[in-house]
Amino acid sequence: MRYKVVLAYDGTNYCGWQVQPNGISIQHVVEDVISSIQKVETHIEASGRTDAKVHAKGQVFHFDGHVNMTCEQWLKAMNAKLPEDMLVKEVTEVEDSFHSRFDAKWKNYDYYINLGEYDPFERNHVLQLCRPLDLDKMRECAKCFIGSHDFTAFNANSLQERPNQVRNIYDLWIEERGQIIVLHFYGEGFLRYMVRMITQTLIEVGKGRLSIEKVQELLQQAKKHSAPYNASAVGLYLVKVGYEDYKEE
Repeated sequence: MRYKVVLAYDGTNYCGWQVQPNGISIQHVVEDVISSIQKVETHIEASGRTDAKVHAKGQVFHFDGHVNMTCEQWLKAMNAKLPEDMLVKEVTEVEDSFHSRFDAKWKNYDYYINLGEYDPFERNHVLQLCRPLDLDKMRECAKCFIGSHDFTAFNANSLQERPNQVRNIYDLWIEERGQIIVLHFYGEGFLRYMVRMITQTLIEVGKGRLSIEKVQELLQQAKKHSAPYNASAVGLYLVKVGYEDYKEE
């Protein structure tokens, strides 16, 4: 039986999702837990990787079960063994053909920024910018990224690795929550560092250090290393992975 799992985690203490030779990964911890439950080495496949320090509210992975357990039993068993910075939110049975990465149709990432007083308790979960930004300019610039574009300048994947770097961002908007702002990204898929690079670009616009015209030029030129902006991983969250056609939320 194949199971689809929705997992939340605090990425602070991990080297990222994927198993690494040096460092503890989220994948490694979860695979160990599932393997211990069903007494057979088990591999899990996620909707995509998250980098070191990046968090998730709705990462999705699948695995093949070999023991007679209900979805509710799986959920309780995994949560009983997982560390406190991880939580299984949902377990559902799926067709054997289901693939958490290849079947995903869109993703939602959020990026949190604190514009107010430095908060030491949220330093690992919200970017502590601690200065005002011109949100009107940032919102105007955000519109440049919506739609289908060649994001070669705004990601860290090489052209050899990913020759096609055209992606479709369905929506990108900025929400104010007091002194915290949240950048909401919805797209069919995101390349490595793409959300973080766009976020830092918008921050530079908000600081008045970068013009919207220059951002448009960087996007249109689509040259590697032309946009040297990359926000810290700490404010980034994978919120949701969609397996149906995208509809504006």
